[in-house]
Amino acid sequence: MGQGMAIAEAHAGLATNLPISNFMIDLPTLCVVAFFITIVAGLLLLFSWLQNRRELSLALWGVGYLLAATGTIFLAFRGFVPLIWSMMGAGIFMCSAYGMVWTGSRVFEGRAARWPLALAGGAIWLVACQFEGFRDSVQARILLVTIIPAIYTLLCAYEVWNARDRELISRWPTLVLMLLHASFLLVRIPLLPQMTFPLPAGGPHQGALLAIVLEALFVVFCLAFLRVNMSKERAELEQRKAAHTDWLTGIANRRAFFDRGEALLARPAACGNSTALVLFDIDRFKEVNDTAGHHAGDAVLKAFARLVAASVRPDDLFGRLGGEEFACLLPKTSMTQALQLSEHIRAAFAAERFPYLESNVTVSVGLSMMSGEMAGESDANLQALLATADRALYRAKAEGRNRVARTPLVLVEPSGDPARRPAHGAA
Repeated sequence: MGQGMAIAEAHAGLATNLPISNFMIDLPTLCVVAFFITIVAGLLLLFSWLQNRRELSLALWGVGYLLAATGTIFLAFRGFVPLIWSMMGAGIFMCSAYGMVWTGSRVFEGRAARWPLALAGGAIWLVACQFEGFRDSVQARILLVTIIPAIYTLLCAYEVWNARDRELISRWPTLVLMLLHASFLLVRIPLLPQMTFPLPAGGPHQGALLAIVLEALFVVFCLAFLRVNMSKERAELEQRKAAHTDWLTGIANRRAFFDRGEALLARPAACGNSTALVLFDIDRFKEVNDTAGHHAGDAVLKAFARLVAASVRPDDLFGRLGGEEFACLLPKTSMTQALQLSEHIRAAFAAERFPYLESNVTVSVGLSMMSGEMAGESDANLQALLATADRALYRAKAEGRNRVARTPLVLVEPSGDPARRPAHGAA
């Protein structure tokens, strides 16, 4: 977007067309083309925002593109309005456009907008234009209108690199394009001392000017397309996550637990290592809802989910199977480790205080184990573990609740039915 300003500065003082082989370019033509492509890209981003009002970044990017298009209007009217007004207007709008695009990049990543920094580029240009030495030096103007957009572009690349959703495929070509654009801007700085202004018609620098304008138009079009695509990818990703996430607690729902659990047990890494499944059921949960209301029940469920999520390892699978029943699949875990975790969660939850309940809430736990040599042999592994853990949970309830019960080691027969083999010290 900021390339047009540098082109105009380089052409300052020229009134004739500049031949490059059989191709003819001139400042008004470049401004019209840049204005058309930039405003179309900006309107496309704003239209995408109207379809997805939650993604404010699309609106900010669209406004940034429209600011850049406005800057090209000031360039196009050079010669019809005083040079100082054309120069100031174009620079302010171009620099502000890059600041707005950077702000959109921050908002897209869930970060707060920093408006003083976003507007700093335009303010710096405005202040610089108050000095006669700056206004009279084409090289100084090109240098500043190069540095400001380059800094904002690198800041945009930094925001993309520190992404919150690294699964978005469009993120990587966006990052590459931003870095290339920043490099294209900065590479011309060392060439400034070798250039004389205004550039002579048909001189050796005209090919470079054409490359600058083509790169600018390419970046404007491609970045607009990639940003729209990134917003669509994020919406699809959020839908997929919502389909596999429990709406109340934010952990895996029943469908996700079974999908990920079967895949986890089928991994080669599971072979040779025992796997534990811990089944939790909050005691007398119906009484909580009946006496204190469903809002109290929801608070109990969320508190329990937070407790378990903070207690398990990153590779463990924790999910809500429905109602007040939760399950945790623990790969590479011994019986002793599984018992220690279960007891820790049971005791910690029993100590939880809920101000709207007269007494504490407890949880019963059923624990089942599977030998590593059996992992990956059948899709029924997870069902077998759940079935035996459920029997252990039933025993924990029958023995008075608020306790952990375990079952012997689970084997899976070829039929898929669970069988049991006595384990040392099994209760």
